Amino acid sequence: MRKISTVAIIGGGVSGLSAAGLLARKGLRVKLFEANDKLGGSCANTNISGYTFHDGALYMSFPGILEHVFGKLGLDRPSLLPLRKITASQTTTLPDGTVITFGDGMDVTIKGGTGEARLQRELNNLLKKWEPVYRLFADDIFLHPFSMPHMLAKGWRQLPKLRGSVASEIDHLFSDKAVRAAMSGVTLFAGVPPQKMPVQFILGLVSMLTDGFYLPEGGMGKIPDALSRATKNYGGEIFLNSKINKIVVKNGNVQGLDVDGQGLVEADAVLSTVSGMLTFGSLLDQEHVPDSLKRKVQNSPLSHKALVIQLGLANRVDVHSHSNSVLPMMDEQYQLFMPGENDVKWWPMYAVPTVTAPELAPQGGSIIEIYPSIKQAMPADDWDERETKRIVDITVEALARMHKIDIAVKRVTSPKDFQDRMHLYKGATYGLSPIADPGAQFLHDSPIRGLFQAGQSTFPGYGVSSASMSGIFAAEKLMRTGGL
Repeated sequence: MRKISTVAIIGGGVSGLSAAGLLARKGLRVKLFEANDKLGGSCANTNISGYTFHDGALYMSFPGILEHVFGKLGLDRPSLLPLRKITASQTTTLPDGTVITFGDGMDVTIKGGTGEARLQRELNNLLKKWEPVYRLFADDIFLHPFSMPHMLAKGWRQLPKLRGSVASEIDHLFSDKAVRAAMSGVTLFAGVPPQKMPVQFILGLVSMLTDGFYLPEGGMGKIPDALSRATKNYGGEIFLNSKINKIVVKNGNVQGLDVDGQGLVEADAVLSTVSGMLTFGSLLDQEHVPDSLKRKVQNSPLSHKALVIQLGLANRVDVHSHSNSVLPMMDEQYQLFMPGENDVKWWPMYAVPTVTAPELAPQGGSIIEIYPSIKQAMPADDWDERETKRIVDITVEALARMHKIDIAVKRVTSPKDFQDRMHLYKGATYGLSPIADPGAQFLHDSPIRGLFQAGQSTFPGYGVSSASMSGIFAAEKLMRTGGL
């Protein structure tokens, strides 16, 4: 491969910005192209009438990974990106009336059901078993491109624990059915019921109980703000409203990008941070794509889809936790992903980010972000305005029976919006399912010389921090391949 001096990056989410910052810091000429009119992708903010809404990502876990990314970019994270810990994490109400509240760290209280002394013993047993696994992944495994030899060398003692499901492990660790439901509820971000969720996803619960979850001051969009400033300070160029038509390949080598309105932008290498399904399924002429990659695109196990209802309220909503839910018992939580054909099953799951960051709303106001259950089998293209409005109306009416809500602003993002406006493949929230086998992931380097891949389809499952880290991995692979 020829020496690399110019790199074109597709996508201005956190993975693209992390890659751009590192490559520009190392002296390469970097051009980053973003199809939308702002940076951040699913980690951006949108301000409407003084209310700052999130475009996807709600909070960040595994804070040490993001700290590592900022270190790679030579940035002082505390001064550039102040983080606020979510100290009132979650309140879960169960059908039997039990209310379980997760506060800061091990501050977990229970109203009804089993005694708190027993719950604390069971929580201690959870951490005794799983905190060493969490530290292994957070401090080592997630900071390197996945390698089974590395995993075996570093974590062979912990591997016997990585068997079974989240449901079976929670059944083993907790005696009260309501507590089991609340614990599994913390892991439902993966978009599958706990019976089908690999046991390692219990690390999401361990992360909350140990390192905690965080929200940047001013919202999640402050993360791409900090990364983009670093890219520009190191000399990188960023182009908004720049849709990529094709990755241009000649004689097996990347030549650059065909950019809408700009024509051919030549580059020695291209780093794509859109999903691997889009990179190898849409952006390349199929004559250049090996059959093995075509099959991977066709067989990619996709994550769940989401419909998000965001309300800017003129009043303060009467909740005390960042995340709030009314959940069925653990054995029935599959219902969250399989609503009835003719109606919406109302299991309230909603976040109130102004509990942690009141500055996101005008003084005296608040924000609620609601995630109603939707039909996962419905293609994103079928989400028309009528179906979307039906679910929104049912959801808002139900919420109004629970809380006083004085709605000043309403914002709705359907699976079709995620597909068409946010460019998420088939509207899938994470692209690949977080529980996909590692073999379904796309490698950071490709069979096409000069083409590299980053983003959630190379390292899915753990949100903003891992997406940022995937950009670092791809950039480092590019530099090694180019002899830099």
